[in-house]
Amino acid sequence: MTPIQNNGGPKGGRNRSGGQGPIDKNRPAARPRQLQQPRPAWKYPDRPGAPQPSQRRRRQPRAPSLTVGQAILAELQDFFQRIWYYIFENGESIIKGVVLGLLLVIFLLLQTTFFVQFSPFGAVPDLLLSMTVAVAVSEGEKWGAVFGLVAAYLSQALGGVNTGFSLLPLFYMSAGYFCGICAVNYLSDSIPVRGIYIAASGVGRGVVTTICAASVLNASLGEILLHIVIPEFFSTALLAPGIYGLIYLVLRPFHKSRAQRTGA
Repeated sequence: MTPIQNNGGPKGGRNRSGGQGPIDKNRPAARPRQLQQPRPAWKYPDRPGAPQPSQRRRRQPRAPSLTVGQAILAELQDFFQRIWYYIFENGESIIKGVVLGLLLVIFLLLQTTFFVQFSPFGAVPDLLLSMTVAVAVSEGEKWGAVFGLVAAYLSQALGGVNTGFSLLPLFYMSAGYFCGICAVNYLSDSIPVRGIYIAASGVGRGVVTTICAASVLNASLGEILLHIVIPEFFSTALLAPGIYGLIYLVLRPFHKSRAQRTGA
């Protein structure tokens, strides 16, 4: 006789081992239980640390839209404010540029008026080239290159020296750049070194003058060297030390610290 297996409980009910009876198909399916969202702290005013009604987060009002005139005025104010900050932070460099600009105008007028009538060795000295090299030696390659480029274009615009429209700016800028690099990184500032700068820039200027004169004049190379290049070289070298000394004295205050300027 086979023993009867006891599934536990009445027929069709849930047994002890977790079994289920027959499923009622007409019974509706159980809905998933929804998790209750936590209530914000401000809804519990009795709890310590709860924010008061005046401290509750409120929706910020939208900023009013600007008209075209107001937008333009705001942009202009921002633009002039940036200019003011730039002038305040770079005031010393701006003053230095203004001083060099005034000296450039003075030397340019001397080169195009006075030394045309009273030219040593029968040639007009290139004062702007000597000034470019002096600025490069004192302030570095960036100042020298920019100053040389501006000086060359002004010299061509006023007709100070007829040396062509393409070689002169390139030569002035190159002279200022390389002399500034040599003065800052390689050669110390001394009288013999300044003599080297004068000679090197004069030789380079002679090459530029020779090329431009050969393309314009119907003359031999010897005549160009004898009557144009060599007199121009010695005329420029004669006045270069005075220009170097003047630039050094003018730019010397900018190289002092604030304590040295005020005597503290």
